[in-house]
Amino acid sequence: MNSADGSPLGVETAMKLAGPQQPPAGHRSEKTSSAGPDGCDRLVDAIICDVGNVLIEFSARRSAEIEQLHGLGDGELFTATLKTSAARLAMSGAISHDEWHRQTAAIIGDAAVADWLADHGELNRPVVEILETARAGGIRVLLLSNATTRLWADLDHHGIRNLADQVFCSAEIGYAKPDPRAYRFVLEAAAIDAGRALYVDDTASWVEAGRRASGLHGYVYGTPSGLRHELAALGVTV
Repeated sequence: MNSADGSPLGVETAMKLAGPQQPPAGHRSEKTSSAGPDGCDRLVDAIICDVGNVLIEFSARRSAEIEQLHGLGDGELFTATLKTSAARLAMSGAISHDEWHRQTAAIIGDAAVADWLADHGELNRPVVEILETARAGGIRVLLLSNATTRLWADLDHHGIRNLADQVFCSAEIGYAKPDPRAYRFVLEAAAIDAGRALYVDDTASWVEAGRRASGLHGYVYGTPSGLRHELAALGVTV
């Protein structure tokens, strides 16, 4: 995925820099409820959703293919593209695409970087349908992704630029999960009550970080059916 301004990293698919904490999936706090369009009480008015491996799924098989094609060792692509200091700086918008690309290509080669950047992943259509249905029912939908502005190219590739009411890219806001400021920025910018928002992410420690930082409801994504059940428990029918 490539951005209009050519910035570097992709969606946060493998940007799991936090430790393997395991909060209870679907944590909910006691909050007041409001009635949805179907007359049922609901506990949330907004969904803040991760992108990588929730909305767009990235294949480990494809990464392995790129490694094999370019003579890289197992896991070397992931480390070079997402685990270096350059990657972290690019994710928060502190360095440019060109500088990130230069430093990464020096490790694994320009061709490998190009192949990695060309991978847009596969759209998780059931999750798209869940978010569309929720939004049609009056729930605000927001995306929060650890990425540079090339995130927009991924969304455009899959035709989902307008899926959400607002999209927050870490490189644009200057904070990346699990930094508490990332969650607070979204809540303040969107004027959302944290106690009435569900944060969905496939990284458990990032869900826990959102809960601790702002009191967000949290759900560790596993399957579309699991997400539907969690929303149903919060009074949102999808």
